[in-house]
Amino acid sequence: MSKRLGIVALVLLVMASCAVVSAQEQGNVVNGNGYQVQPAHDGGMTPISIQTIYSTITQGAMNRHAKDVSSYITTLNVDLNWGKPTNSLQLKVYSPDGYTFGPYYDNADGSINGRINLDITNNNGIAQGTWYYEVYGYSVSGTQAYTI
Repeated sequence: MSKRLGIVALVLLVMASCAVVSAQEQGNVVNGNGYQVQPAHDGGMTPISIQTIYSTITQGAMNRHAKDVSSYITTLNVDLNWGKPTNSLQLKVYSPDGYTFGPYYDNADGSINGRINLDITNNNGIAQGTWYYEVYGYSVSGTQAYTI
């Protein structure tokens, strides 16, 4: 009896792990702390954005940028825009409370258009502190300019 309960518990644990991975792959729930990542919505109230930075990147290079969040907010907009879908950039975002979001590619927001425009939300509040975001030249011909 005890052995069967152990097997049932193991099966349920594996099923729960698969459900979490599926949700993460869909880009919705990122972790149990309340964070969600979704394509940014146009219209309505504009969430706090990561400051606009203008930069360039080449194949295989990585640029790291920072944004300080010092007040209570529930949505943080991350908008990486390079405008040339023939080049491919990758985006990762790191929260001050230890979570990693991504990697995300051009189609993460539902469009292949040289842009990754996402909202990171948490009804309990976005972690205050320094958020880091990495831009990686995944497949870049020449030098690619971008804003974030």
